[in-house]
Amino acid sequence: MDSCANDTEIINALLKDSYNKHYIPSHPTHVRVDMWVQEVTSVSELTQDFEIDLYINEFWEDPALVYEDMNPCKRNISFDDKVLQRLWIPNTCFINSKNAAIHESPFRNVFLMVFSNGTLWTNYRMKLTGPCDMKLKRFPFDKQKCYLTFESFNYNTGEVRMSWNQPYPVILLKRIELPDFKLVNFSVIAVEQMYPAGWWDELTVAFVFQRRYGWYVLQGYIPTMVTIVISWISFYLGPRAIPARTMLGVNSLLAMTFQFGNIIRNLPRVSYVKAIDVWMLSGML
Repeated sequence: MDSCANDTEIINALLKDSYNKHYIPSHPTHVRVDMWVQEVTSVSELTQDFEIDLYINEFWEDPALVYEDMNPCKRNISFDDKVLQRLWIPNTCFINSKNAAIHESPFRNVFLMVFSNGTLWTNYRMKLTGPCDMKLKRFPFDKQKCYLTFESFNYNTGEVRMSWNQPYPVILLKRIELPDFKLVNFSVIAVEQMYPAGWWDELTVAFVFQRRYGWYVLQGYIPTMVTIVISWISFYLGPRAIPARTMLGVNSLLAMTFQFGNIIRNLPRVSYVKAIDVWMLSGML
């Protein structure tokens, strides 16, 4: 009985001198992408971005890496990024990220699996900072949308076609909840974007975060109502109690100004009116 080929024999045979990592496997090479969301650590109004930890998966076929005829011991072989650096990859990236890094705890978190039919599966565990389209008109009863856009940096649609891996392009590994936000929805789209060098496939995922307004009710709305009610005591004082009436009015105004400033100091200096502005200004009036 013939012995089967082990992992080392297979990869050495595949990556011999005839393999060229700069040669595109096919024109175009179809790359399927999906994402596993591990955690969202923050959503910031001041910097208008969010931080997320995720796994990004890519699948494509490379005919030069087929080893079904080698009598393999296993139908799939796992490797690290050292082997991945010797293979052709679609050179994908998050083009709209502010910061992006592959986790290195305790080693570089890159996974590669090669199947006997030439299919490759890569997995990167990353930490990203992406932009948010902040609209604060309904603050603090607002929803915010944040985006990540994924594409091949080097190859246009004539060389690499990218698509979301169906039926689950994005999977949440846990329920995403922050002290001031919770993730209520997400959606994906795939579009072709025109650049001077041609058309590129862009895969965009949008995350919708709903603000938790309990803190603002306890620290803003209820104290403001109490302050307004206390200020009405001056109407029950006699017309000769001018110092007491003046003190109540001024103290109420100062208290509301302090409460208002305590809330808006953590918000960007937008030029439009927010919902909490209407509440506070109405209370002062």
